[in-house]
Amino acid sequence: MIEKIPFLHRDKLYYIIIREDIAFDALHRILDTLVEQGAFLGECEDPVLYTVVSEEVRYTVGVDGINVMITCA
Repeated sequence: MIEKIPFLHRDKLYYIIIREDIAFDALHRILDTLVEQGAFLGECEDPVLYTVVSEEVRYTVGVDGINVMITCA
C-alpha cells in the first residue's frame, strides 16, 4: 500500500510517498543527497527524477515540491 508520510529532516517538512519499508537512516541519506543536488530549490512545474544509491541499494526518487516519491530501482 502506498502511503504519504510527513517526515521532518533537518527542521524541514517533507512528504514521503513510498510503497516499500525503508530504514530511517537510509531515508535521511536520500534526503541529504537530494538537498546536496539542489532538488528542493525553486519551483518546478513537473516532478524531477533522481537516482540515489544508499548502502548499495539504488532508488529512483521523484521530487515534486516537498513531495518525495521513492521506489527501489
